[in-house]
Amino acid sequence: MTAFARPGVDETTWINGLYPYLTQEAGTAYAGTNPAKVPVNEVTGAGSVVDGATEYALLVSVPTNIGPYVVSLTRQAPTDAWLADRLTPPAR
Repeated sequence: MTAFARPGVDETTWINGLYPYLTQEAGTAYAGTNPAKVPVNEVTGAGSVVDGATEYALLVSVPTNIGPYVVSLTRQAPTDAWLADRLTPPAR
């Protein structure tokens, strides 16, 4: 979320900072995003895992300056790194 919450950087810097944390599909989906239009600019605390996590998928609620974002994380094997496939803003 910290790499996502940077509306003041240029588009190339923003997406290049996100790529290491995203699935390939998410990287494609978020490419072309104008970071100036990302409504969040600060993570305000530690994330917490939402009930229902498995070895391969989990949701993390991350507090931000505009409310809690939900980050969906996946991995192919239990030893793989978690990668984000979706970052969902708080309901407004």
